[in-house]
Amino acid sequence: MAAVVRLAEISDLKALIEHSLRHQAESGRDGDFVFTPSEEPNSLPFETLLPQKTKSWNLSPTENGWERVWIVTDGEAVFGELTLCHRPPMKATLHRAHLMMGLERSHRSSGYGKQLMQTAIEWAKSQPTLDWVQLYVFDHNEPAKALYRKFGFEGGTTTVDLFRVHGQSINDTEMVLRLRK
Repeated sequence: MAAVVRLAEISDLKALIEHSLRHQAESGRDGDFVFTPSEEPNSLPFETLLPQKTKSWNLSPTENGWERVWIVTDGEAVFGELTLCHRPPMKATLHRAHLMMGLERSHRSSGYGKQLMQTAIEWAKSQPTLDWVQLYVFDHNEPAKALYRKFGFEGGTTTVDLFRVHGQSINDTEMVLRLRK
């Protein structure tokens, strides 16, 4: 079965954790960009994540701590994901969504990043309470920044030397997308 982009369900959580660990393991290795601030893959255990995700994935975007995750999957494994979530979870920030995305090397440059972005942004625009989407991207990750720009994200503040990963100083840049004028 070819991979598809769809909204994640709780039954996808184990495969999503496995994807996250594989994806993190690619960061800064074999010629890949450093794209995560951790040198070693890590994840909370399934037993810890299950109640957290069950709650946050079922909250309305009008409630503190909501989260939605879209995945790239072949029905068995997950190869990519895009998360929109409410951060920090305060009533005063319910008009904003935070975006995080990761695609494993095997599924990059195949249009899945664009599909994930398009699907998530369309969903965000359909939410009457959301006005902004923001994300953070390592400054040296030009392919990711180019994708975000194609969807209208604009650069904001860059924090110089925010992380040091594999001996490399990493600048982190905030980008924002206004959903409504």
